[in-house]
Amino acid sequence: MSDEVRVIIEAVTRPGLSAERVRQIVAEHPEILAELEVAEPGRLLVSGAEALGHDPGDDAPFRATVFDPAGNRGLELSGTLGRLDHTEVRPTAARPEPSREELAAAAAVLRAHPVFPTGDDVVVYRPMPPLADLDNPDGTTTRRPALGLYTPSDPTGLRHRIVAVDVHARTVDWTPAGINVRMHHDCEDTVPEEVDALTDRGGPDQVRVRVVRGDSELWNLIVVRPRASSPQDGAGSGVELRNVRYKGRLLLRQAHVPILNVEYEEGTTFRDGVSFETRFSATGSDPVGWGWRLCTSAPRTIIERPTTDAGNFQGVAFHHDGEQLRIVSELAAGWYRYASDWRLGDDGSIRPRFGFAATRNPMTCKVHRHHAYWRFDFDIDGAENDVVEQINETGSIIPEPAPIIRETSRKRRHPALYWQVRDKSSGHGLQLHPGPFDGTADAFGISDLWFLRHHPGELYDGDPDPRNRAMLNRFVNGESINGANLVIWYAGHYYHDQAHPQPHQGELIGPELIPIP
Repeated sequence: MSDEVRVIIEAVTRPGLSAERVRQIVAEHPEILAELEVAEPGRLLVSGAEALGHDPGDDAPFRATVFDPAGNRGLELSGTLGRLDHTEVRPTAARPEPSREELAAAAAVLRAHPVFPTGDDVVVYRPMPPLADLDNPDGTTTRRPALGLYTPSDPTGLRHRIVAVDVHARTVDWTPAGINVRMHHDCEDTVPEEVDALTDRGGPDQVRVRVVRGDSELWNLIVVRPRASSPQDGAGSGVELRNVRYKGRLLLRQAHVPILNVEYEEGTTFRDGVSFETRFSATGSDPVGWGWRLCTSAPRTIIERPTTDAGNFQGVAFHHDGEQLRIVSELAAGWYRYASDWRLGDDGSIRPRFGFAATRNPMTCKVHRHHAYWRFDFDIDGAENDVVEQINETGSIIPEPAPIIRETSRKRRHPALYWQVRDKSSGHGLQLHPGPFDGTADAFGISDLWFLRHHPGELYDGDPDPRNRAMLNRFVNGESINGANLVIWYAGHYYHDQAHPQPHQGELIGPELIPIP
């Protein structure tokens, strides 16, 4: 029997409503347009409406957002797929990050400004924060995408400035309030790509991936691209895995990173989007179209090639090295660059990984800490009847599992060694082992693990607090998780001090999930 490994990729339909269908619903509901005071639905930014819940059918609930960038107002649409005429509409304070098209329009306004700097080395890039909205005296706000200007040849030594662009009024605010806009120092080595250099050429939002060795199927799962990752009405979640099966056994219904934030010691904080795909290096074929690549050699993100922000590919790349399948994408949030990386071992292990880098910018030289929050929806042999146990260091050769029976949060500290989720009937499950560089939460990071009962609407924490912290404690209300449908949030904390690098600096963080036979 041949021991050859084959990776099979095929496009699959995603349950729910496409962005185009949501736009059509808006056009068919005059009250939605009236609420936003918009006559033409074509100018609205709309998200897709994914079907919520486990194994969603024709009557599954959905949620989507509709946003008017000119009026800077948004609405949330919710209902069930089978009764679109009963869609509920309510205002939302959520403000989507600028789209590729909006950024390109803002860059055109900026370059046409009479005081735009000259020079072939001037770069217009995505900064942080992504928006610099203006509060008006009448209580309204004006939406203004932020743009960074990198001017290395400026005669005064001014290398970075951040401006705000009102796309509809075609005006530029060169000193937006609340943003440190004039900076002479430079962090990192990689020159960023121009803000409008990246395009999205379509391709499927998700695929089914199978890893077959000889005649045996090892892995069977759905992979969702970052641009379409859950929650679609939030900031995305990197490369998302769904319906993960190993040798036919269901392990995870969903696994992704819906929350990513950063805090600087001087007080600045950001909540980063995890859906904007950027370029990295990947060589191979595209079996289902643009954005999906089966590689002949290991893909290389900015983590592996820190001298360039360019590459030959955007989307999700796959590579099997003989022992594991890597699923990789590179994401951009302002000047930050993130590697979203999953490693599925032929032995059934799952290693989620997240890497941190940046292009030239005025901030990351300062001491800061990134916090990545994975969400694991465990469905061991099915959605119900799972239990979670903590394995403590007791000095015994055979440690005694301590069950966790109600929703709670925990920090990684002695005596806890690891945690495990098992199906009560079969005993099969996964152990969750902390990564060696994942750290322990500080006050900003809140906690390290949350053990929760599954609820379809708890895909992320909604609007964060003013300091952009992860507000997952709002989900902890004492519900029983003994024999339930379990969700575990796991946080990794990456400390970055450029002047005093840590031994692991440049490495990826993340836990390891090991199968319980």
